[in-house]
Amino acid sequence: MDTKRIVLGTAGLGGVWGTVDERTAVHTILQALASGITAIDTAPAYGDAEYYVGKALQQWKGPLPTISTKVGRLRSYAADEGHYDYSTTGMIKSVHNSLKTLGLFAVDILFLHDPEAVPSQEADRVVAVLQDLKQKGLTQKIGLGGNIPVWFEHHIKAGVFDVIMEFNRLNACNVAALQDRLPCCNERNIDYFAASPLNMGLLGKNFQRWQQAPPQWLHTGAITVAQRLQQIATENHLALPALAHRFLLNVPYDFSIVIGASDSTELESTLASLRQGELPASVYRDILECNNR
Repeated sequence: MDTKRIVLGTAGLGGVWGTVDERTAVHTILQALASGITAIDTAPAYGDAEYYVGKALQQWKGPLPTISTKVGRLRSYAADEGHYDYSTTGMIKSVHNSLKTLGLFAVDILFLHDPEAVPSQEADRVVAVLQDLKQKGLTQKIGLGGNIPVWFEHHIKAGVFDVIMEFNRLNACNVAALQDRLPCCNERNIDYFAASPLNMGLLGKNFQRWQQAPPQWLHTGAITVAQRLQQIATENHLALPALAHRFLLNVPYDFSIVIGASDSTELESTLASLRQGELPASVYRDILECNNR
């Protein structure tokens, strides 16, 4: 496994999926860096995540990792609770607050958080603000962080964005990005980040609970696929999360994998699975087939 393609996502560490204390969060971030992970993704919307990342960076003695954060979505402690401010003033203030919290002069990547929440008539102005922040040196790259509405497509084709991060579009439960976004990004030399490798927990610790009481945003089709994936995992003597993580190593494109963890135990479990490498080709084909039914 090449740890350089692994990004530590911090929504869980920030408290979005439940309270995480500062000591646990900072220790987990430092453990990730010590394990060879060289990139961390955070956001103001991820509860206390930026604060914890900043604390960890103060203690870290090694090379500074690549840091990405976001603008547009406001602080919250619930994944399904979205509050937004895409105003010019709000976006500028957000970046400066993030830099102060992280203890940095600039970030490596600044994502527009949840672009589908941006009204179509506001998209051009919002993109211009991102470009201005990049020009002023507050970020090296700009990107879209979230699933993308059609009114941003012409900006992608124009080469405005350096990075695209999508969630629940490239994992063992949903391979939609294989048909569109991922090949497009590779062709255009746009970095691609695959977030939610466990489909927001469906392929992890929420598997059993969501069979009985799925959240409103979760399509019933995803649950059906997850049940098939559990059968494949059992037949191959694998844990479902390990199957899901290793599946991404088989995907024949260049992209980064954004992993999540709420503590060091979850982090080490994920890294242990990834260290086992690609799945057998037959298992990879079975996963693709169960997505195509």
